[in-house]
Amino acid sequence: MRLIYKVFILMFLSKVILSEKVFKSVPVTVKTYENDTVLLPCYINTSETNHRVRWYKNKTLLGDSHDPNHLMPPHTRMHANFSLQIDHLTSRDTADYTCEVIREEPWKPIRQTHSIEVQYAPTVRSLPDDGFLEVKKGEYVDFGCEVTGTPPPIVNWRKNGESIALLEHRSRIRFRAEHRLLAGVYECIVDNGIGDPVKAAITVIIQDAPEVSTDRSFVHSAIGLRAVLAAKIEFSVPPARTAWYRDGRPVKTDDKVIIIVQDNIHQLIFRYVREKDFGNYTFRAENKLGMADVSFKLTGVPNVASFKVDPALNKATSTSFTLIWEVDSYSNIIEYHLWLRPYYGRPSTTEDGLTTNLPANLWSKIVVPGDSSVGPIHSATYTVRGLTPSTVYEAIVASRNGFGWSKQSPVLHFATEPGAGRTLPSTSDYTDITQLLVEEPEEAYNITQARVFERYNEPSSAGVKKTISLLNLVFILFITIPYLLS
Repeated sequence: MRLIYKVFILMFLSKVILSEKVFKSVPVTVKTYENDTVLLPCYINTSETNHRVRWYKNKTLLGDSHDPNHLMPPHTRMHANFSLQIDHLTSRDTADYTCEVIREEPWKPIRQTHSIEVQYAPTVRSLPDDGFLEVKKGEYVDFGCEVTGTPPPIVNWRKNGESIALLEHRSRIRFRAEHRLLAGVYECIVDNGIGDPVKAAITVIIQDAPEVSTDRSFVHSAIGLRAVLAAKIEFSVPPARTAWYRDGRPVKTDDKVIIIVQDNIHQLIFRYVREKDFGNYTFRAENKLGMADVSFKLTGVPNVASFKVDPALNKATSTSFTLIWEVDSYSNIIEYHLWLRPYYGRPSTTEDGLTTNLPANLWSKIVVPGDSSVGPIHSATYTVRGLTPSTVYEAIVASRNGFGWSKQSPVLHFATEPGAGRTLPSTSDYTDITQLLVEEPEEAYNITQARVFERYNEPSSAGVKKTISLLNLVFILFITIPYLLS
């Protein structure tokens, strides 16, 4: 066994020695650019006789020193010292080039391999080729970019101009179209440091049922005036069929009622409102994947009133408070209904999920006379008397004209001034107040100031659900502190 091992070692050493004896050059890796020229060495010991040299590109024979009839590729030639020269390099010339020396018997051929790496700017091609992909909601989206370049390019992705944070620089993206918002323009940006980055875009469309919206579903008008019901198609792929309905029947258009469509805005226009035009309307959009609609009410009843907040006018005492509100109505206001009640905060919830009962907190209604003005803006001022000192109240108002009652206003919270021997309710009832209106400047609000908050349902013995601000708590504390310090 040792003898065999020694023989193997001797054979290996003799091969290395003979190889070094024949080759004077060493293997090289050449990194270069397009249109350059490269000279690959194949220098051999000229004391050896009858050498025959062949050059290979990868495994393809390029030239043979003993075969002058073998034509070498364009821009390629073999010199007398057997070195290989390649001119006007292109990306196709990136390869391994092997110099093979064929010797007389009993010597076997020996080889030396060099490498050329032609560095060139990246290229990119979108997949699919037309850069457009449309799928139905719920189907899989599969797209990508085919890239070339040396060194290998890095691929980054953007959607609608915003970078996508991926865990790897992949050239293909696949996901399930769960929502239409996943649609958009996807761009792959390819860069390898050679030249400028290149990119390709794929527009992904996700088919889904229409979505419609409106800025105003309650439209106040009057006989003889112009009125517009406007609906917006937020999304629909494929495009939706649209129609206007009144009480479930298609709207009949004439010279006084017309339909206008501009981009995704659909308008039902009443050039001259007639009494018969008042009523409930529906805009509907439908495609093969679903349907959406939005309802309108064209009416002569007043718009929703809004309380006005003005420290100079919202005068407060320990037992009274002056309220101011405005309402839009083309007809004169016959009367207002003003509802008031003390505010005790939201009901708290125990660990068992049970709601803590609060003191009875019923609404009190005050009838306020209207005015004789035609409008369209009506203002009202009313001083509520007989209130409890140091108490937070909430108020709601509704308006009536010849066409009926308006919807009720948002809730207004206000407070009376402290009175002798009075304290405010415990602030423990306000622990669940969420902070809204964070854009308001920080300042000490006095008791003559008030804030308007959104109301969700009409007043009843069960109370009014509402969203309130942390400013209520700050408001109450600034009432309490001066009183406690006095």
